[in-house]
Amino acid sequence: MRRRAKLVLGLVFAVTLIGSAVARAQDSASTIYRLNQGSTYQQGCFPPCLCPISQAATVAGTLILTPGPNSGSFKTYTVTEVNWVVPFAGRELRVIGSGTYEVDATQQRLELDLQANGQPEQLFDSGVVARRASFPNIIATISLHGERCFDTVFVVNTSPVPSTQIHHYHLVSGSTFQRGCFPPCECALGPKEPLSGNFTLVDLPPNPLFRNFAVVHVDWEAVTPNAVPPIMVQGNGFYQVGGEVAVQQELSLELAVGGGPVTHFDSGLVVGGGSFPSIDATISINGMRCADTVMVVKAVR
Repeated sequence: MRRRAKLVLGLVFAVTLIGSAVARAQDSASTIYRLNQGSTYQQGCFPPCLCPISQAATVAGTLILTPGPNSGSFKTYTVTEVNWVVPFAGRELRVIGSGTYEVDATQQRLELDLQANGQPEQLFDSGVVARRASFPNIIATISLHGERCFDTVFVVNTSPVPSTQIHHYHLVSGSTFQRGCFPPCECALGPKEPLSGNFTLVDLPPNPLFRNFAVVHVDWEAVTPNAVPPIMVQGNGFYQVGGEVAVQQELSLELAVGGGPVTHFDSGLVVGGGSFPSIDATISINGMRCADTVMVVKAVR
């Protein structure tokens, strides 16, 4: 009887440990958020100054929230992989960054270090303000100068993405990494090296001609010869596929290669994508011209 009691107690203890471990794993899990309609970008003059202000532009994209330690009454979240696109003044702003979000029963604060189109990073802050949505939904206005005089302002309206709209991909044979000199320049061109790894597509609102996706969690590595450490490739971006006549696609990514600075890689809008949801696209910095880095991305779900 004593041995049976010890066995039962041991089983209860093990189950408790497993349950606690599962709870900790669930609590520490990252959540992909998507910007909702109502997320905007605006730049110009706010009261009390008197000067022109731009029309609010729509912002689309994603960010990642990961639970962190409590800070007093506030629950703190780390914000990573800010991955936004803004059509503004006849061009496209690509916004990346990271930061923190704090929330309690009545208040919130969103602070993000953001970089647009390779410009220097800037701190956008909501300050400690009243919550405008029931968490896990978030509605917060962040700015450089508190929406005073000349300022840049984002309204961030975001919610967790349903799991059915998150699509995990892995690279397959034929994915390659190559850098060096491409025509018309004449200099050394490195070998094509195998590229492996994963990424995730997140549904974005479609337009009449194209299906649109955010690309998150890009985590690739190029296997180099002679036992040299692999070249790590990490980042995020966007993918679109569709068209009016021929099927077209564009894969556009902000990538850090080998620990270097974040650089824009793009396939351009080209014919392709007819085999979607499989993906076969070639991305580069300079359009495969002269000194360049080129990646062939072949991926399936």
